Amino acid sequence: MSAPAPGPAPAPQHGHRLTPLWRNVSFTLMWTSTAASGFGDRMIMLASLALLGALAGDANSTSVNAAINFWFFLPYVFFALLGGWIADRLPRKWVLFVCDEARGLLLLWAVVSLATVAGTAVLPDHTHWQVYAMLFGIGTFAAIFNPTRNAIVPQIVDRTQLQPANGLVTVIGVVFSMVGYIVGEALIDSKDASSVRMGLLMGAGFYLISGWFFAFMRPRPAHTGITGPVAPEDQLNPSLTDALRYTLRHKRVVRLIGLDVLVWSAAALMYTGVIGLCKVHYGVQDDELLKEVAWVSALLGFGMLAGAALTALIRTRQESGIIISTALIAAGISIVVVTFLPFKPLTYAGSFCLGVAGNLAIVTVLSLLQSTTPNHVRGVVLGLNAMASTLLSVAIYFVIWRQDNADNVVIYGLEVLGPVLVGVGAITLVRYLRSGPMPTSGGNVFRRLARLFVFVVHRARFEGRHHIPHEGPVILACNHTTALDPFVMQAACPRLIGWLMLSSYRFRLMEPLWRAADPICLDIEKGAQKHKGGTKQVRQIVARLKEGRVVGMFPEGSLQYEKRVLKRFQPGVATCARLSKAAIVPCWIEGTPRSRSMFVHFFRPTHTTLHFGAPFIPNPSDSPKDITAELRRRMIALAPGPVEQADAREARDGD
Repeated sequence: MSAPAPGPAPAPQHGHRLTPLWRNVSFTLMWTSTAASGFGDRMIMLASLALLGALAGDANSTSVNAAINFWFFLPYVFFALLGGWIADRLPRKWVLFVCDEARGLLLLWAVVSLATVAGTAVLPDHTHWQVYAMLFGIGTFAAIFNPTRNAIVPQIVDRTQLQPANGLVTVIGVVFSMVGYIVGEALIDSKDASSVRMGLLMGAGFYLISGWFFAFMRPRPAHTGITGPVAPEDQLNPSLTDALRYTLRHKRVVRLIGLDVLVWSAAALMYTGVIGLCKVHYGVQDDELLKEVAWVSALLGFGMLAGAALTALIRTRQESGIIISTALIAAGISIVVVTFLPFKPLTYAGSFCLGVAGNLAIVTVLSLLQSTTPNHVRGVVLGLNAMASTLLSVAIYFVIWRQDNADNVVIYGLEVLGPVLVGVGAITLVRYLRSGPMPTSGGNVFRRLARLFVFVVHRARFEGRHHIPHEGPVILACNHTTALDPFVMQAACPRLIGWLMLSSYRFRLMEPLWRAADPICLDIEKGAQKHKGGTKQVRQIVARLKEGRVVGMFPEGSLQYEKRVLKRFQPGVATCARLSKAAIVPCWIEGTPRSRSMFVHFFRPTHTTLHFGAPFIPNPSDSPKDITAELRRRMIALAPGPVEQADAREARDGD
C-alpha cells in the first residue's frame, strides 16, 4: 500500500532513571565543600585588606583591593591549564582533596606567622610581600582546583541536570563567600591583630575539614561520562598539545571561551570597583566602608542565588545564545545604574540584578563547555577557559593596582564597561536570532523564539526527530490538542513548516509573524461547514509541497481542548499526499494543557512530548480512505498509552 520514505538512519535512544540532585550524595559532598571553600576564600580577602591597611581613610583602597585580587588570581594564568591537564590524568576527586588540604595548611602557616603580632593588624610596607606570597600560594591550588571541579561535575550528575547543578555549585560558592564577608566584617578589626588571626584560623578549618568530603565522592569512571565512550586510542591520556588542538578545531568551544573571558573580565572590574564606588559615591571609610562593601557584595551574591534559581527554572541548554546575550544586556544595564546613579537603593538593586544576570551567563557557558567537550580532554579545555578568562582579569587588577587614583579610575572603567556589555549583548542577540536553518532571517527568529518558549515553559521533549526527511515534500500529520501544537512542532523541525490558516485570521497587527511563518492561507468563511472552491485550496497545498517544502496538517480538523479523544480524520492529508507524492510523517503530541482557553494553552507550564514516526509515501493507487486509515493506525502506534477514539466513544454512547 505504501513505501517507506528515504530518510536518515535512526538515532539511538537512551533512557535511564535520574537521581534527583538533592538525593545525589556525591553532588551533596561537592557543593558543601564548595561552600566551605567560598567561605575560606572570603576570610582570606578580608584579612588581607586589614593586613595591608586598605580600610584606612587615607588609603588607596581600590588599589590595594586590586593588588589582593591580582596576586590571588595570577596563578590561574600559569597553572589553570596545568591543572586541567592534571585533572585529565589523575583521579579528579583526589586532586580536589589535595588542593583543599594544601590551602588549609597555607592558612595555618599564615596564622603562625602572625602569632607574635599584637595591637594593630596593619603590617609594615616591607612585609607586604608575605601577604602576597600567601595569596599566590593559595591561588595556585585554587587554579588547579577550579578546572578539576568543573570537569568532574558531569561525572556525578546527568547531562540534563548540568545547568541546575552548575548554578547551584556556583551560587553556593558565591553565597558562602558573601556569608564569609558578613562574618568577617563582624569579626575582623584592622586595629586588632588577634581578630585577623581568628579569621584566618576559621578559613583554614573550613578548608581542612571540607577537603575530606571529596574523599567520599563516587564519580562515574572517567571514560563513561555524559559524552559517552571514546575511541580506544583516545582513552589513553592525551597530551596537552592534543587537547589544545581539539579546542582550536572547534569554533563553538573558542566562542564560548571568548564569552567567558568577557563575563569574568566584567566581573573582575565590578568586583574591584565595589570598594571605590562605596568610598567615592557615599564618602565612607574605615569600618563603615567595610560594612558597605560587605552589604553590596552580599547583594551581588544573593543576586547570583536568584540567578541560580532562574537557571534551574529555564533548565535548557537549547537556544543558549538568546540566554547569554540577554544576560549580557541585563548585566550592562545594571552596571550603568550602579555607576551613573549614586543612590543607595539603586546601588543595592543594581548589584542584585547584576548578580542574577552574571550568574545566568556564567552557568550557561560552563554547562555548554561541559556538555560539548569529550571527557578525556574536558579538564584541559576547562583549564584553558579558566586561564583565558583570568588572564584579562589579572591584567585589569594589575592596571588598577598601579593607579595612584584607583578609586576614581575604576569608576571611569565601569562607565565604559556598562554600555560595552549592552552593545555586545545586543549585537550578539540579533546575529544569533537571525541565523539558523530557515530560508529567511524572519523564519529563523520565529523558530528560535518558539524553541526557547516551548523548552522553558513546556519542557518540550522530542522523540524520533531523525524520521523527518532532510529534503523533498513532507506532510507532518499530528493529533491536534491545543493552539500550542504548531509551535512545538516547529521547534522540533529544522525545516520551515507551512501551516494552514484561514485568511480571515491573518490580522494585520501580526503581519511580521505571518511573513516569518509563511502560512498557507485558505479562503474559507469562518464557521462554514461547506464551502466552494475546495479544489482550489487543495491546489494551494499541493503547489507548496511540489516546491519540496514541509506542510503541517491536523487530520482531525479541530482542537481536542479538555478531552483527549482522537476525532475522526478528514481525507485532506491523503488527497494532498497522493497528488504531490509527498512523504507523510505521523506525529503524536502529549502533555499539553487541557483547557478551552488559548491563554492557558500557551502559558500553563507543562511537560510536553512530541513523537515522530517513520515516514511513508502513499501509493497513488490507494484510496484516500485506505491512506487515512493507515495514517491513523501509525499515529496511534506512537502514543505511549491507550488512545480513546471518537468512534469508540460514539459506539458506547449508542449502547
